[in-house]
Amino acid sequence: MTSPSTIDLLRHLASKPGHDEVKAGFWKLLIDEFGAELSALDFERRVPVVRGRLDALIGRTVFEAKRDLAKELHDVERKMPDYLADREREEGEKFVGIASDGRQWIAYELEDGNLIKITEISLDLQKSELFLAWLDGILAIKASLPPDPLIICIELGQDSVAFRRASASLASLWSKLSSSPQVALKRQLWAQLLKLVYGREVESDALWFQHTFLVIVAKCIALAVLGQREDDPKRLLSGEAFQSAGISGAVESDFFDWAVADAEGEELVRRIMGHVRRFRLAEVESDVLKVLYESLIDRDQRHGLGEYYTPDWLAAKIVKHVIDRPLVETVLDPACGSGTFLFHAIRIFLKEAEEADMNPELRAAEVCARIEGMDIHPVAVIIARVTYLLALTPALRYRKGTLSIPVYLGDAMQLSISSMMAGKELTIRVPPPPAGQGASGTPDANGREHLDFPETFCRDPALFDKAIERMRGGSEAGMTRAQIEAALTRITEQHYRADVTYEQKLAIKDLGKTYIAFDKLRREGRDSVWAYVARNLSRPLFFSPSDGWASVVIGNPPWLVYRYMTADLQKRFKELAKGERVYVGGKLATQNDLFALFTVRAVALYLRSGGKLAFVLQLSALRGGQFKPLRSGSFTSARIAWDEAWTMDESVSPLFEVPSCVVFGRRRATSKAMPDKVRAYSGTLPSRDAPEEVADQRLQVREGTPAPEVATFEGGSPYRTAFRNGATLYPRQLCFVERKPMGRLGADPCAPYVISRPSKHAPWKNLPRIENKVEAEFLRPALLGESILPYRVFRPFEAVVPITDKAEVLDAGAAANRGFEGLHGWMKKAEKLWTSNAKSRSGVRGISTKSCSTCRFRASTRAIPSTMPSPGPRTRPKLSPPPCPCPKT
Repeated sequence: MTSPSTIDLLRHLASKPGHDEVKAGFWKLLIDEFGAELSALDFERRVPVVRGRLDALIGRTVFEAKRDLAKELHDVERKMPDYLADREREEGEKFVGIASDGRQWIAYELEDGNLIKITEISLDLQKSELFLAWLDGILAIKASLPPDPLIICIELGQDSVAFRRASASLASLWSKLSSSPQVALKRQLWAQLLKLVYGREVESDALWFQHTFLVIVAKCIALAVLGQREDDPKRLLSGEAFQSAGISGAVESDFFDWAVADAEGEELVRRIMGHVRRFRLAEVESDVLKVLYESLIDRDQRHGLGEYYTPDWLAAKIVKHVIDRPLVETVLDPACGSGTFLFHAIRIFLKEAEEADMNPELRAAEVCARIEGMDIHPVAVIIARVTYLLALTPALRYRKGTLSIPVYLGDAMQLSISSMMAGKELTIRVPPPPAGQGASGTPDANGREHLDFPETFCRDPALFDKAIERMRGGSEAGMTRAQIEAALTRITEQHYRADVTYEQKLAIKDLGKTYIAFDKLRREGRDSVWAYVARNLSRPLFFSPSDGWASVVIGNPPWLVYRYMTADLQKRFKELAKGERVYVGGKLATQNDLFALFTVRAVALYLRSGGKLAFVLQLSALRGGQFKPLRSGSFTSARIAWDEAWTMDESVSPLFEVPSCVVFGRRRATSKAMPDKVRAYSGTLPSRDAPEEVADQRLQVREGTPAPEVATFEGGSPYRTAFRNGATLYPRQLCFVERKPMGRLGADPCAPYVISRPSKHAPWKNLPRIENKVEAEFLRPALLGESILPYRVFRPFEAVVPITDKAEVLDAGAAANRGFEGLHGWMKKAEKLWTSNAKSRSGVRGISTKSCSTCRFRASTRAIPSTMPSPGPRTRPKLSPPPCPCPKT
């Protein structure tokens, strides 16, 4: 809490008391609130080079006081670059500048000699803690900070000085190291996994740097949790410091240790270490890292829903509800994200262990044997491991022996697992090397190689790790395939203390084939990350024996709508969903969601008979027509008896981007459909990640509420037959228009001059608007949801619809051939914008059902009326798709 004296001082500053008072208030704030040493402050420092005085200098921060910042901003922007340049020239380090009139505060830095605004804040007395955290994030004075998610976000989030500087350093490093085969391979594998996570290509330099920074922060936090001081960045990122402390699996060499391949990167890691050490991490009571993750990764990159992690209050309630025997049950979160559910499951275990008087020396090891997680996202997994360590903090100091943190980079859907005649094997695709850098062998027909690991080894993690390590060492020692197979045979015999079986002999021969590819990669300089990838991606096979591993499967599976999946994922999803009888076709086909299939496969692969399931899903799981099979509980490979559901509709705010629910069920021999009564939550929270006790105070709970009404295409409103969903015009920026005012002469009634309506969606919202004449017959009224009011049409819009009365769809060329000069001009401009900015042809929701290789717009099977439909039922003629109007056909 902010002290009364500090509140008084902030109140005085917020009144904009004038230049000298602001400077004096800043000085007092530094001494009283931040504990700065008087000797560290330098006021009225002369700067002869620029013929001026610095109002204040502390550390690597220049302070400039003003009477009214808005009116004197030009003076700040004139002097501040010289002040910063002088300090940086003299000290050889980057400086930050702060300008303030007491109420408004702006932070600056120099970038290539130009003054850049980093961030700004207005002093709000109702949010004094936020302001003080903001100021400390720039000054970095306090040596002891509470591990509050908001403060961590301000100190290290996207708007922080720390992140901006780190991002610039990483960009410089990448320009040096990107040509390295090992570094390039790590980025390729990272991008390959992200494509599976997001269902589309998302990788970019900015995202690569954001993930690298976040991972470095997470690993520094992990080391700080152990109370270890490690000053060697390479040892920290590779996990050697943790191995020395007797903890494996928390940190290991991965995609992101590329940064320490250069001295500049090592210095960056040391700076981040210094930031992290300022937090009192022993006080952590929640998953603090997910807030930092959401700050650093843009919403568009998170694909809207797939990575909005579960708030602590909701995760805590679910864990308490479903885990009733924490010392006995085995818990798995197959999509653990940042580890929120794991955190609360661990804390419940430790609380029960203390009450049951379990030996403190055994508690940490017992947790690691019973609570495990995996995720396909490479950054989420690293964060989840640190979250796991944070949750274990109360038990770590009493542990005896070594620990292995059981959070793995794994494909819970097992899309990378292929079925073989002798069982299963893990297949990892190897990205091809850059052209001209491959030393031996040729790619397959798809341009890819494979590393295959048989189930016999994958289902025993200890044996698998020994085999992988022997293959790596053997490759470095120049061993042949026969020698490796002999070594693997001996390892297997020693591991099981028995002669190898016939199945094991076959598996060893399979690994011998893999060794050849593995050895080739090492000799090409592309091997450094394969042990990490193979060890982690094999874990789903360990968790999925024939009778399941977990007695509780819990979490928030990925939410990814079918239409946003890549073509490969759509094909695989459709195949598996149909096999499980959870797929719905027809008009609902594009609304299928990955979470339905994920739920079924999680139960079938990982849950024991009689085991419990608790998943956070979209509310549409309870009411959407596409999820009717999911609600039945009857599937090909498993049966679920749905026991209960909680609902959080639009009234619960803030939460997710769409209404959500929590479903609870058990794996049984006989299925049971979703219940018709639910527990309904409603109310407004002060923040999305509010603590559980705050949620209990602010949310209302109603038991026995009727379940949400299931959507249907029958019955309903008596006016249903009066409305029909017409063509979808997409993107609107290229279709919807406004009439352009033409002065006293007015517009040409035969071909009005129109301009495109601005769009709210990227990338179209940033594009220039199209202007052109268009023949009146192609300007048609279009109704949107906002056009309809009870009993009347409120406001129709107007759109360019390039379809003739005979249902012929025209592109620019076809319009020119038919003499439609205005439409030709419009379509030519629209097609140019489309070609330059459309992300993928597969994702287009055009006005179309039939296409040719030439047309931009494809033929519609339904006529679009040229007049506004009158109230009441109306039929529209169904037409056969017309012949393509392109000149080439």
